Amino acid sequence: MSQARHTRAESPETRADVGAATRADLIAAGRRLFGQRGYDGASIRAITREAGTNLGAVTYHFGSKRGLYAAVLEQGLRPIAARVDAAVRSEGTSLDRMLRVVEAYFEHFEEHPDLPHLLLQEVAAGKQPPDVVLEIIRGVKEAIAGLQVEGIADGSVRAGHPVLTALSVVSQPIYLALVAPLLRTVGPVDLAHPAMRRLALEHTLAFVRAGLTPARNEIHR
Repeated sequence: MSQARHTRAESPETRADVGAATRADLIAAGRRLFGQRGYDGASIRAITREAGTNLGAVTYHFGSKRGLYAAVLEQGLRPIAARVDAAVRSEGTSLDRMLRVVEAYFEHFEEHPDLPHLLLQEVAAGKQPPDVVLEIIRGVKEAIAGLQVEGIADGSVRAGHPVLTALSVVSQPIYLALVAPLLRTVGPVDLAHPAMRRLALEHTLAFVRAGLTPARNEIHR
């Protein structure tokens, strides 16, 4: 049995599996501690202790604490970027697809409520996010801004600045996710409750629809 363990430990496949598992453990631990303590407050020692790895694991797998932080944010943002891309490529008018983008954000933040705070805590501190984060955000911005341009052409979206429109669309779900704990305290808005989350989504969809739908005198200009 000891020999079998030794043989498995020597195989490249097993080493790769162990390495992938260690990376995953570090990302999970980093996500928890960066979210709780911020980037500066989460030490490598605390992260490796939380992950159950040795002290050198962060440097080995990510190069630095900053590299781990970038990996944590990338893991959180890639799925929302994919959801936005699916919404943008779906059927319907540009306005229909813009509303699906809003739904995509609500769905993602329901599954990952820590993500907005994790992403914006460095921005609030006046720091620049990692390059991979900027790359993902630019891609999402361009996809949503492209819908604005298409919407003007198909008559479903009113004229406006494409980038500012994209920011306006995503700011609603992001802000609600950020202030959810405060809203729960001051009441009576508890976004952890399914019925209230649904109401918040419907409210946001109606708000965005009203803001983007062209007035009658704009449609045939």
